Amino acid sequence: MSLWLQNLVVILALLACGAFLVRSAWNTLAGKRSKIGSCCSKGCDAHKAPDATQGGERIQFIPVEMLGRKK
Repeated sequence: MSLWLQNLVVILALLACGAFLVRSAWNTLAGKRSKIGSCCSKGCDAHKAPDATQGGERIQFIPVEMLGRKK
């Protein structure tokens, strides 16, 4: 493969990735549905309504003061 063809492939891949990121950021800023920032601490499926049969997972956050080592 020639050098100019390799460079063209790399440039096209970079442009495609950049266009995807710009489009996703634009959708996020415009308030439309997007993939950026759609996951939370419970995972990407947390926005779905929980079933009545599921007990649900309880997530507890630890305060930063409790993370240090005791001396």
